[in-house]
Order: sequence, then structure tokens, then C-alpha cells
Amino acid sequence: MTTAALLAAGLLVLQAGTARPFDVPAGPAIPTINRLATQAGIDVVITANLNGRRAPPLRGRMTPEAALERLLRPLGARAVPIGEGMYRVEAVPASTRRTIANPAALPVEVAPTRLSEVVVTAMPPVGLGGPSGRRTVDTEALARVEGSPASDAIADLSATVESTRQGTGRNKLFIRGLADSAMNGPLQATVGQYLGDLRLSYGSPDPDLALVDVRRIEVFEGPQGTRFGAGSIGGVVRLHPETPAFSDTSGRVLIGAGVTSGGAESGEASIVLNRSLDDRTAGRIVAYSRREGGFLDNPTQGIREADTVDTVGGRASVRWTDGIWTVDLVGVGQRVEADDAQTIPAGETRFARAGRVMEPYQSTIVLAGITARRRFGAARLTSATSVSRQQLNERFDASQAVEPYAALVDRRQTATTVASELRIDTDPIARWTWSGGGAIAVGETLVERRHRDLSPTPRPTYGADLDRTFTEATAFGEGSMSPAPDWRIAVGARLSAVRIDSNVDIVETGLARAGATLDGFTFRVTPSLTARWDVTPAVTLFARGEQAVRPAGVNEANGAFQRYNGDRVTLAEIGLRTGRWRDDLSGELSVGRVDWRDVQADIVTQGGDLVTDNVGDGVIRFVSIKGSWAPTPTLDLSGGVFINDSELTRTNFSIIGGGTTDIPNVAPLGAQLSLDYNAGSLGTLPLRLGADLRYIGQSRIGVARRSTCPRAVIFARS
Repeated sequence: MTTAALLAAGLLVLQAGTARPFDVPAGPAIPTINRLATQAGIDVVITANLNGRRAPPLRGRMTPEAALERLLRPLGARAVPIGEGMYRVEAVPASTRRTIANPAALPVEVAPTRLSEVVVTAMPPVGLGGPSGRRTVDTEALARVEGSPASDAIADLSATVESTRQGTGRNKLFIRGLADSAMNGPLQATVGQYLGDLRLSYGSPDPDLALVDVRRIEVFEGPQGTRFGAGSIGGVVRLHPETPAFSDTSGRVLIGAGVTSGGAESGEASIVLNRSLDDRTAGRIVAYSRREGGFLDNPTQGIREADTVDTVGGRASVRWTDGIWTVDLVGVGQRVEADDAQTIPAGETRFARAGRVMEPYQSTIVLAGITARRRFGAARLTSATSVSRQQLNERFDASQAVEPYAALVDRRQTATTVASELRIDTDPIARWTWSGGGAIAVGETLVERRHRDLSPTPRPTYGADLDRTFTEATAFGEGSMSPAPDWRIAVGARLSAVRIDSNVDIVETGLARAGATLDGFTFRVTPSLTARWDVTPAVTLFARGEQAVRPAGVNEANGAFQRYNGDRVTLAEIGLRTGRWRDDLSGELSVGRVDWRDVQADIVTQGGDLVTDNVGDGVIRFVSIKGSWAPTPTLDLSGGVFINDSELTRTNFSIIGGGTTDIPNVAPLGAQLSLDYNAGSLGTLPLRLGADLRYIGQSRIGVARRSTCPRAVIFARS
């Protein structure tokens, strides 16, 4: 399809008054309005003060306008249209409430409002919402983890997300049991990371940005190949930061402190400043510093609480609008420094690691991006471009028990990426909708590894340098239609052209010699199919099939070079979702199977090298249960259970041996529970109490061992 035809199709105006089924549970006012906007496919900006208010449930088939009126009337608010598919939620004037008995008959007064103030709460109409794997972290729970590192916080608030928990800035995220390795090598991550519409990085580890001034977190349970492309075989995590607010000059400060039994003290501080620069421009600045006190002793080095982690970072954003275009400029920077690793040897019963070499690490990320948006009737054009640089410096203890002197390995991994995407989405307010566009990404990952000993007469340093560059150009599209009022089907595909160039140099005694260079093109098509049947306004059946891939590459171990294949993940899933019915109870049950061919993983060879290779073929069978319950008007409970049965058939005998084992790093059982209690007010301030609990079962640390690493751990936060 040509660009002109694509834009012409995007300009088609859909019928905004079409009735659709709604199933919105009761809850805090602002999250409930956001849920309605998502189901209606509209954008809203909330100007009324609804803090501490609860909205009633809403079920049935009606137009978006009628749904807004029914939901907002008990709150003393109304929705005023300010554009195609855009509404402002404002308080009903007191004089109007006193004199007009029928709020539905209120005259609509369209006051001038700049479109830049619209907060987009409706997801792009790709797939079918929840049946496509999209989940939103509970808003109240997100407020409780403000300031925390992203990876562990997201894992604590979701039963299907897991983190390797190796320390802030060093973690990898896994979703639904799709785990490749606990190590951070040069291959693309299984989970994509986004800041709004900007791609953070294609590699690992998770950037682990501190959750300061973040409005919403979305988890897309994978694979998500059609919408997000390579690097999303397990799913996607998207952080939505607060945007600069116009006509507002404000600030807030967050200060926290903590203690660890048997460990050092922790503390954090952050500041958020918002400034309206003129009637078209506003800016927002976020800065933070955090110290996680250590709790592991190193008796060999004579150091207590050696694993302290310091994080410092910030974010700056500027929003500009002329009433037609809205442009956001964003800059992000963060640095994490740890004095020692946060792991202990298997079998160690104390909180201690008696290594002969300290294992510090540093993780940094810098990103600059620009996003431009414009509406054309019922269509939305989005252009997002980002440049990012992520670096991880690590030191490992390579000492051998038979050697009198210690040895170490220093490893530096630097990933630089430029990514750009152009997308057009239409609002899901008619019998059909579509989304499509194109993207391009280029990047380089440089891995430098050096091995040296610490004897008085050290042997020559040796190691290897891997330089991996990639170019990815894709075109994607997805359309959905309603063959019947209660049915909706979405079909999509992504065509990818990927070129990988890999070069390995062996370094000995300070001299480098060429090792190997491999390059080539890969063309892949990844399809998706989703179907939803609204049996009743409160019960929905859904089915989903999707595929995603990662490209191939080259590895090096002890001077030997080998090309590894790209892996492919295929999902088949069916499920049932219920709306609020008895005692405000709702839930979701789904079962599925993931077929994972040519599993790529970063693994440590017997010689101590970290390499990327295919380890075999895997299968994951899972059951996912999610639910929420409001037993009283002031108490909300939500949580989930994830059960998986995985099997990895190992085929690479030269590196890890053969046989069958579980897929490592992810427990076969996980559970999560959040509690939120509205205790009323303390003086003039609203008072809310909450707690989050997370259970993680046992998991295996690697593919080559049958022994298990106990991880029956409960994380609790209040």
C-alpha cells in the first residue's frame, strides 16, 4: 500500500455513535474512567477533582456518550466533547446541579480546550485489548511502589512477570515462563522495553528505570511479534510517564527510608517539577537518587554489607502544540553502581559470599527521543524516534580452587540503538478498525571480555571482542471487524527484513587478530489471529494465536566460531473473562501452549566463556488465573496465579550436553495479591492503605544442571 493510500484510509471518519458492549467494574473514579475510555476507544482529559471518589459499575450495550453520562452522573461530573473521539471530564457547576433535575438533559457547552491537554487513555486498536495479552498494573499498587526499580516492582505486581533479581540494572524480565538465560549477553531480550512510544533498548539487561512520576504501566503478554516486532517473543513492558501539564507550575518531593534486618540502611529522594513555559509549551523535570543498603557480607575481603547499590538518574520532557500537532521531546539518563554482586553460592546458608575477588558492576542508560502525534478525524498518526545507549560493566571472580592466586574476568557490553516508527491507528468505534505502519531500527552491540590473574607475575591478558550490528526494517498491519454485534476478529502480520553482521576478534597479550565475520539477510513474516465472543455483557470467550522471532548471530568460545539460528515462538491460547457480577467479583481464566524452536540463550561454557547459542527446543504449557473482588465499597482485592509446565529438549551436546529438562529461571508456580483500602480521610487529606504480596516457587538456575536453586520466596510490600 502506498503512503498516500495509507493516509487516505486513515482519514476515513467512523461512526462515533455506534452502540457497543461495556463491562466496567466499580472502583476508584479515575482508574474506572480510564477503563471505560479503553473499552470505548476514546480519549479523555480529567479536570474534575475525583480523588478519593468511587465510581459505580457499568454494564450493558450503549453508545460511548451514554456510557460516560451514566458513569459520571453519580460523581457530579460530566463529559464535554472537545474533538473527534475526545472528551473533557469536568465537574457539573453547582448552580446547574441545583436547578436541573435531569442531568442527562444538561446542555453541552463546548468550551475552548487545547488538544495538547488530552490524556490518551484508550490503547491503540491493535488486537482486541485484554484478549491480545494486554494488562495494566493496578493504579493504586503502582502508587505504592513509586521510586522503586522497575523490574522487581513490576514482577511483584504481576503473577506472570518474573525478574532474575540479580540487582538493580542487572536484571532480565521474563513473561509467562519464556526465559532464555539469567546472563546478560549480546542477544536480543525476550521482553521489549518502551517508555511511552519510544523503544528503550533491544538488548539486556532491563534498563530498570526508577518508577518516579510514572502514570501507568502496561504489560503485553507475548509473543507480540505483529505489533512490536523482534525482541518481543516473551512480551512487552511499557512505562507511561506523566507528561508536562499546561497552565500549571507545581512540584513535589518524595523522601523515603528503610532498614534491612542484618543489613545496611536504605534511602531515596526524588523531585518532580512542572512548568508551563507559554500557552503552547510546557516542561517537566524528574530527578532522583536511591541507595539500597547491602545485606551480604564478604568474610574473605573483611567487608560487611558489601552489596550496596546506588542509583542516580533523571528525566526531562518538553511538550509543544499548535492545536493540530502535539510534539514531545524526552531525555532520560540513569546510572547504577554496585559494590558487589547480590548473589550467593548454591548451598550457602548464610547471607555471605566468600569470594576472592569482589564483583562490582555498573549499569547506565542514556536516551533521547521525539514523538509527534496528530489526529485526522477518527484516525491517529504517531511518529516516534529514539536514540539510546546502554552499557553494562561487570567483573566476575574466575579464581580456581587449585590455583594459589585469584583471577578475574572484566566484561563490558555497550549497545547503541536508533529506532523509528510511523503508525496510523483508527478508533475502535465501528464495525471495523485497523492499525498499520512501518519501522526501522539500526544498532550495534560491542562486547569486550578480558581475563587476567592477580599473581605477582601475572600471565598475559587474553579475551575476545564481539562487534554485532543489526538493521531491521519492518512493515506491519492489523485489522479487526465485527461480523456480528457480539463477535470481533482481528488479523495481522508483520514483514521483517533483518541483517546481522557479526565480527569476533581474539585478543592476546594486548594484540588483536581477526577471528570471524558472518553476515546475512533474514526475511520473516509473523502472523496473528485473535477472536472474541461476548456471550453476555459480563462474559467473554476469546482465542488467540501469534508468532514472534529473533534473528540469528555468531558466537565465540575459546577461539572457536559458530553461527547460531534465529528462534521462533508460536502461541495458542483460549480463555474466558467475566465482568463484575456477584459481590463485585470478576476474573479471567486462560490456558495455552507455547512452542519455542531453536531456543537462543546466553550461557557460560565449561571454560568460563559467556556465549550465545541455540540450546534446544522448548514447550511451555500454562494456566493463568486473574481476578478482582470488592467485598466492601472501601476494599479492593486483586491478584493472580500463574502455573506453567515447561520442557526443554537440549540438542547442543558440545556446550551443554543433551537430554530433557525444565526451562530455567522461571518457577512453575507464581502468585500475586494486592489489597487497597480506602480509609477515608485524615483531616483534609485522603487516607489509603495498601499491601502487595508475591509468592515465587522453585526454579532451576541453568539448563545443564538437575539440581534446583530454592526460590520459595515471598515478597511483601505495604
